[in-house]
Amino acid sequence: MILNSDWNNLKKLAEVSNDKRYIKNIGICYGYLRSVIHYRGGFTVFKKVINLSSILVFSLFFLSTISVVAKAQELHADDLQPWRIGAEIFVNSNFFEADFGDLPGGMFLTDEPGIDVNVEKGTFTPGNWLRLQPVGQLHYWNGSEWVLTTPNGERIEITDALDATISIRTDGVSETAAVIGEIDGGGGLHEHLDFSVFDASNALNGSVGAYRIQLKLIETEAQSELSVSIATAPITIVFNRGLENEAFELAASAAADLNNNAVFVADTGILTIQEVKALGTYYKVKLQQDGNGQFQLIQAEEVSKME
Repeated sequence: MILNSDWNNLKKLAEVSNDKRYIKNIGICYGYLRSVIHYRGGFTVFKKVINLSSILVFSLFFLSTISVVAKAQELHADDLQPWRIGAEIFVNSNFFEADFGDLPGGMFLTDEPGIDVNVEKGTFTPGNWLRLQPVGQLHYWNGSEWVLTTPNGERIEITDALDATISIRTDGVSETAAVIGEIDGGGGLHEHLDFSVFDASNALNGSVGAYRIQLKLIETEAQSELSVSIATAPITIVFNRGLENEAFELAASAAADLNNNAVFVADTGILTIQEVKALGTYYKVKLQQDGNGQFQLIQAEEVSKME
């Protein structure tokens, strides 16, 4: 039989924990107990026999479940969210936008996008390192097209978890992969690395426009550069540097098309094909759309074969 004295003792036990959530949930359980009690001639009869310790355990389990759900909801939509199944790494998207002019970073630095492992979809190996491997070259949006030259020798630098600097330039990238961080005991990780733009004088500075880089995610053992996973497909990040929103969205749309080897800019009517092979030589070509929906070749530039 549960008396009011029992309830008071249980309540005191909860108060010792200094957590009002426990008191509230024990109160809910006590209310349920009262609902199954029948009073017959002053005697208390239970339809069910319920152990008080079980109620307390249930209450704590209920709270811990809420905590786990709340944690899962902390994933940021704009973050790069990887997960691993078997040996392969997957991501929520292969295209991200960021702004060098965001409030925390200032005009030439940002820590977006963050990297936040989606542990509900798949965990990594605790103690291993998650890394970003730059690929390709830095592209610059000059207002009408993406080019492999920058106005003032700009480059993008990533400062990793070990304070190492990884550089992405128009002529190539650092071979070393940036360390994002160490996988925690639950197989997850949430970190933000610094992305910054520098000019040829090594000053934190960048011409107005947009900058496009590509990276792959890999997992390695600690202190090792040898991948223990199948890397993701290239992930594109486009950084805005001082463009108005409409102009930046035009650049971002064209950047997404770069992966398809061809970019068409409706505002100018110019179609750029990154690589065309003719007579054993590779060319980057531009075609101008005329009023009849036809295209006329206006430029052909010899290039090296794309990887």
